[in-house]
Amino acid sequence: MEGTTRPSGSPFLAATASAAVPGWGQIRVGKRRIGWALLSGTLVATATFVTVGLAEGTLGIVSWLLDPDFLLALVILNLVVALVRVWATTDAWRAAGGRWAGVGLLVLLTFVGLPHAALGYYGLKSRSTINAIFPSGPQPTPPVTMATISSTTTLPTTTTTYVEWGSMLPPVTASTTTTAPTTTTTLPLGMTRITLLLLGGDAGPGRSGLRTDTIIVASVDTITGEAVLFGLPRDMMGFTFSDGTPFPGLGKGLLNEVYQWGNRHPEAFGGIDPGASAVKDVAAHLLGIPIDYFVLVDMTGFAEIVDVMGGVTVSVGKDVIAPIYNRENGTHVMTTIPAGSQLLDGDLALAYARSRTGSNDYSRMARQRCVLTALAEQIDPLSLLPRLGDLLDTVRENLTTDIPPEQIPPLVNLAPLLSSERVLVVGFDRRYRLGTVAEDSLRPDVDRIRAAVQQAITDPTSIDPELGLTAAAEACQ
Repeated sequence: MEGTTRPSGSPFLAATASAAVPGWGQIRVGKRRIGWALLSGTLVATATFVTVGLAEGTLGIVSWLLDPDFLLALVILNLVVALVRVWATTDAWRAAGGRWAGVGLLVLLTFVGLPHAALGYYGLKSRSTINAIFPSGPQPTPPVTMATISSTTTLPTTTTTYVEWGSMLPPVTASTTTTAPTTTTTLPLGMTRITLLLLGGDAGPGRSGLRTDTIIVASVDTITGEAVLFGLPRDMMGFTFSDGTPFPGLGKGLLNEVYQWGNRHPEAFGGIDPGASAVKDVAAHLLGIPIDYFVLVDMTGFAEIVDVMGGVTVSVGKDVIAPIYNRENGTHVMTTIPAGSQLLDGDLALAYARSRTGSNDYSRMARQRCVLTALAEQIDPLSLLPRLGDLLDTVRENLTTDIPPEQIPPLVNLAPLLSSERVLVVGFDRRYRLGTVAEDSLRPDVDRIRAAVQQAITDPTSIDPELGLTAAAEACQ
């Protein structure tokens, strides 16, 4: 027997009780065995969820919500819970003497089902968005090498030995590149790092094609959070691909032409974006370190991302005269960003990062590294959580990357470790050039560049003005 209490009371109240807490309505109408089983299961599941959530914290929850596998599991679990609540609500209604076609039951089931339908929809949408942004599966490889496109002189080989990012990243064998001198570079034994190529695409109204005027390589120690940002000048010339092939260029042969050139020669480069793969190849060769993944953000999209994140606070070193661009037609108006701590919206952050008025490319590069460091340091998962949907939509429209989805949670978990005091920035200015090629552009001094890279990675606390190593907190101008 379920109990000695005879079914009594309002079917609507009994069904409402079980809609709120499965099993409560059954207990009210005398179906105590089923009621206590449902109620116990509900309390245990709720307690487990709350305990795990508190243990993981907001950062852990955000990393879960960026994991496609977790989202799929969440959608399935949501469906199971929805079915249990619908059954419990209906059973309580019937046990209290309610009719199947009762209006009250239909109203209750609607209120029970709508939240679950919304959660399922947004869970699947978020999963689809993440899978669209972050590719899964093996990336296409180039069918030919650069040597088949342009004849080259065989140069001595440089081998870079490194340790991958623990077990979180797929194993990658040591890379082999070519350069004039023969050297061997070995990162410290046991060091675990993730290295990203960050590209800012300067496309939009009034521009032909996409030029990567922002080229930054970020190398992060995944244990300590110490990071180095290497800024590569867009006007660098006279460099080669990793197999020693000189870059033929599309005009003057500038570094910011490599992206377009790579897209015009997809047969030479693999990956989801041949242009980005080409830049990755050149950058890794110049720096003498492996680059794991790339992230390409359209500069207009960068402004939208900053807006979704609620702006970025930057310590502006001195007044900056900068253009604010119209996102629709590319026109601009000039404004002055005053010195001091400033909360910049997307348009002002973009203006600050790209302005050349009264400065040069090196000052511009320093401001770009400053903004990136400030953004990374100011990531707050608690405030980011309610904006996650808008952020994913904005990122989907404006960002391209080859980071696989399974690496997003580990990257999110790096956020608390980042601090401007623990980020070293390196700007490869004219001290890293060999001689004049054309106008004011100079050839890179690869040996000096690699020496600076190794010092920055092996001793991330070093501040060496002679090599241009400075703290990110001092990078803003």
